[in-house]
Amino acid sequence: MIIGPRRVVLIGAIAAVALAIIFYPLIVYTPIDLDKVGTELDKVELQPDSSQGAQSLNLILTFMIINNNPITLTTSQVNYELMADGVNLGTYTLSYEDIPLNGRPVLFSGTRVSVTDSAVTIDNSDAKAQIFNKIQNNISDIKWRVTGSATIESGTTQVTKDFSDTLP
Repeated sequence: MIIGPRRVVLIGAIAAVALAIIFYPLIVYTPIDLDKVGTELDKVELQPDSSQGAQSLNLILTFMIINNNPITLTTSQVNYELMADGVNLGTYTLSYEDIPLNGRPVLFSGTRVSVTDSAVTIDNSDAKAQIFNKIQNNISDIKWRVTGSATIESGTTQVTKDFSDTLP
């Protein structure tokens, strides 16, 4: 059986499309300079509904993500460990993974964008009783520390950037 010229063209076109799909991530890879991306802890606040005598406190953490790359980026996830005056309060995740790219925080070139995590809950326990009371009574006197990683994305490129920061 001889393959005609039309079938050769059709097979070639199908092969070209298949190769383009397979090699697409390599063709459009966008290099992200991680030295030009930073994540800082901007502020920690006690949610207004966290009242005296409560067994748990809700905190609002605001992170500042800095992009000095010449391209626009976004973030899909920030994983971090929170400490207050040296006491480990737990590990938390701020996630935008279930949100389409056009709904995530946009990190334009040369900008600082704030992202807020309001799902931080501190439960009162014997091990955390002293810091729990300090947070409840005077949150501004606490030295906050976060260490973690942020997932930074640009189109088809996804990288993880580690960070560590303290407040006062």
